[in-house]
Parts: sequence; C-alpha cells; structure tokens
Amino acid sequence: MYSRNLSNPPEKIIHKKKAEFGSYNGVSPRIDIRGMKAPYAGVPVPSFLSGLRIKSKLNFAFSIENLIGLASFIDFKAIGLGEITLWDKETGKKFVYHTIMPPRRRFVPVTTTRGICACYQKSRFIKISWGRKHQHHALSFKVKGDNIRPDSEGFVYSPMQDPMHCDLMFVNPSPASSRCSATWISSMKVQGHISITQKKSQNTLLSDDSDGLGIMVLNRAYYKIHSKQVFTYGIGNIKGKNIVFNLSTSNLDAADSDSYNNNVLVIDGEPTTLPPVYITHPFGISKQWIIQDTENMIDLTFTPVSVNSRTLNIIALRTTYDTIFGYFEGVLLSKDGEKISLKKFPGILQRGMLRL
Repeated sequence: MYSRNLSNPPEKIIHKKKAEFGSYNGVSPRIDIRGMKAPYAGVPVPSFLSGLRIKSKLNFAFSIENLIGLASFIDFKAIGLGEITLWDKETGKKFVYHTIMPPRRRFVPVTTTRGICACYQKSRFIKISWGRKHQHHALSFKVKGDNIRPDSEGFVYSPMQDPMHCDLMFVNPSPASSRCSATWISSMKVQGHISITQKKSQNTLLSDDSDGLGIMVLNRAYYKIHSKQVFTYGIGNIKGKNIVFNLSTSNLDAADSDSYNNNVLVIDGEPTTLPPVYITHPFGISKQWIIQDTENMIDLTFTPVSVNSRTLNIIALRTTYDTIFGYFEGVLLSKDGEKISLKKFPGILQRGMLRL
C-alpha cells in the first residue's frame, strides 16, 4: 500500500541554496523559500529578483453547525486579495465578501510560531491568526453587505489541548528541484459563532457557540507565468470520528509526485499521507467531479451544491477561479487499511488559474 514517511522538520527549508525536500510531521519556524540557486532556467539572478515570483496563499476552511466557509488571502506582492465565502449547508445559499488590499511589505507572514494575516478595512475586517505554542488558530471577521448581501460577523477558533490538532509540512520540487513549493497544513477542532443578518427582513442566520472542524493551509511557491490549481477540503464527522482531508493537483506539482505532494487525510489527529490524485469534471464544473488515484486509496465523487465564480484583471495580473460547496461520496483508505466510506460528506473545491 502507498505510504510516505513523515520526518522531523528541518530548522530551515532552504539550506546552502538548496531546498530540504520531504514530508514532515511538524513545521519549521519559518515557511521561507527565498534564496534558491538559479530557480528559473538555470540562470543565476539576485535572490530579490527571483523572490518576486514567489507567491503566497493562506486558506482557513471550517464547518460549524449549519454553516461551512472558506477565508482566503493571496499575496501577489504588489497587491493582496482577501475573501470570505459562507454557505448554508441546508439550503446551499452562499454569502461572498471580497476585497483588494493596497501594497504592503508582506501580506502572508512567513513565521509559523506566531502570526496574523488580516484586512483591516472598515467594511471588510477579516483576520486569520495562529500561535503554535498553544496550538491556537483563529478566524475573526466583520463584513458589511449591500442591497444583495447581508452583514456578517463571526469568530471561529481552535480550543487548547485539541486532540484533532496536527501540523504537517510538505516541501516539494516545483516541478524540478531548482524551484520549490512549501505547504503548512494544520487540522483542528473549532468552536465559535457566526451571525448573518438580512437587512430588509432582519432575519438572522445564527451558528451560536457551536463545535466543528477546520483546516488551515499556508502555501508559498515559485510560480510560473501561467499557473493552474484544483484543491479540495473535506471536513466532517463519520461514526464519531473527526475527519479532515486535503487533496490537490496543479501544474506546479513535482515531476515525481508519488514522492512529493500535499495530499493528506487526518482522522482524530492521526495523519495518513495520500498518493497524487486526478481531479476531473467531464460534465462541467457545476456537475459531478471525479477524484481518483492509481493506488486504490482514493475513489471519490464531488457533487456541487453552490458555485461562486470570479475573474479579476489588474494591469498584467489576471486570476479566475471557481469556489464550490458540495458533498463527497466514495471511499478513502487510511494508513492502517481502514476504509472510510463517505456519504453526503461536506466539503469545498476550488479551481483557479493565475496569469502573471
């Protein structure tokens, strides 16, 4: 059966201008991939120039009572994008709030010991924070709506002494060893409350002081001129077991994706590394997606309930993506050979394209 060993994380990801490739149980003090020797076409250039092609993305996905959501920050150096999307799991109704942030030194922190990534605009307050000393993660937001969208606010955090907490780091060639992609994945239980208030009717959708699950994913990579990615998060509970998984594929993946990828399944805090996957949508993005591997560990379908599509053009930057809430059906296999059967298992899928 497929497996990848999880080692202890290195103190630094880049050592003597080379990356410490591997899969790690834990995370380095800094997710910093600057300083690789000649990352593009083998031509040595100053690190501050090659560093301009390093982009960062931070996601915090959670499922709490009748709501599921995804908060995202993308660091494009010149500008930053922030977005939070909420879905009512019962009706499929979505609530989307996004913003463009002006230039700053760094949008997504490189430190993993303690950090804050935030947008402080008056109508778009969104903050993701963490402190690994106490195994703490938190998402807080307060966003104003308009004639279509309601006002929303909430606070979701991971409790201390969390048995579901698991820190993992994957440092992969991207796609060759001259460039790298580093990903920190943290699974957790969450608690908190969310309030969505309709202005006209004054009806309020509440998820008050509820328990749930979450996953935070921070990625930093040397990007191509054209980059494409599909990732999925599954978040839920089956027969008393807390289950979170991350499955992704992109044109930044390692050439040897069997040895280097970010796919992982966490069951009650115990991680299982998973093989590379193929994610396809033969019937269109709003129809059933198929997610499979070649090792018989992953055989899933994803049926969309609600799709949010967005295209953004700013000077030479173009990004387009579809963020989808839906349900998984199928089977996952754990490292112990246990079959995890999923039926109407909630999750989020995003397909994105970026042109620099």
